[in-house]
Amino acid sequence: MDNDKTNTSSHEPPVLSMGSAELPPRVLVADDSATIRVALVRAMPEQSQVTEASNGEEAWKLLQEKDEIELVITDLDMPRLNGYELLERIRSSEISRIASMPVIVVTGAEDTKAKSRAFELGANDFISKNADKIEIRARVRAHHKLALLIHELEDSRKILNDQANTDALTKLTNRRAFFVRSSEALELMRRHEQPFSMLMIDVDHFKTINDTYGHQCGDNILVEVAQILTKNIRTNDILARIGGEEFAIAAPYSNRLAAVVLAERLRKAVESAEFTYNDTRVAVTVSIGVVAQDKNLPLDIDQLLARADARLYIAKRRGRNRLCATDSGESVDDYPGDEVSCPKLDDALTMIQHGNAQAMLVHLPCLLDKTLDLFRLANTRLDAGMPVELLETQIKALVKPAE
Repeated sequence: MDNDKTNTSSHEPPVLSMGSAELPPRVLVADDSATIRVALVRAMPEQSQVTEASNGEEAWKLLQEKDEIELVITDLDMPRLNGYELLERIRSSEISRIASMPVIVVTGAEDTKAKSRAFELGANDFISKNADKIEIRARVRAHHKLALLIHELEDSRKILNDQANTDALTKLTNRRAFFVRSSEALELMRRHEQPFSMLMIDVDHFKTINDTYGHQCGDNILVEVAQILTKNIRTNDILARIGGEEFAIAAPYSNRLAAVVLAERLRKAVESAEFTYNDTRVAVTVSIGVVAQDKNLPLDIDQLLARADARLYIAKRRGRNRLCATDSGESVDDYPGDEVSCPKLDDALTMIQHGNAQAMLVHLPCLLDKTLDLFRLANTRLDAGMPVELLETQIKALVKPAE
């Protein structure tokens, strides 16, 4: 491999566009003949950024690793992975950048059979092994422009797709995309028999805020609330603005208690945030409706949202700045949590820290039992002298009244 003929600069080339098509192309040359590779590299337009591969397998690896490659020139007869197989991999790639990449095939001048097969597999153009520098440069420049056009079309398609799925004000997922993503998540949870919950969130007294401070203030508050919600959800949660001052969260892997913990965390985060507009403090709170999927009465996304929305308005009727997780409108302090499964320790601690200790009483024996292994570890490793057997007896005694 003639490294003197390649551009080894570590600097990324500038972003190209059709208006700057004369900027140097970024080409992968794949051929097991070092002589042919050198000839091709020397024939490239000036300052071309060229990456070389001595076989098809190496070329395929480089295509996956180097996002900057725009164009492939490949021989057909190569070891490990020949040019036909490389073409098949390129055109069947799940990475659009690779699948749409222009490919020029190096063939014998009269080898029509090879050209026909390569064309059927997706080759864009051909050059003969004895092609002169002028022909090679012309083909490279033409397909470099094609690569630029493909990139611009892909970028435009991505922008349009983002616009179609994103709320323009808050940059969150919009209502349309939320239904698609949350429906897919719900179906996945059903297949794997995992819990799923839905939260509906509404900014309290939003019309009053708009009437008092103006719509610009209202828009600012919606953006800030969206940011607060984003910071306080998990990676798996799907957050969207679904209209006006309403937000929704689809929470995969979350049972009823976990959803209540999440809702209370979000409520507290908004309540404790400082909202100002033109140096004026604006009080902002949210009300939240919570519903968990009932495996005995399966609901779709529309039904879950409708039930969460109904509970949201119960929370508003009860005074706002609160959550409702039952159709009867019980407060969080009255809410018994998940009767079947013991909550995680961190969820339980969060509830207690947020002033909802009452909801944890039904789970107290199992939560305390979870801590016994920590005491045993302290005794074993730190010689702490914890009365584990006495604690275990006392925990068992807590269960008796419930029996």
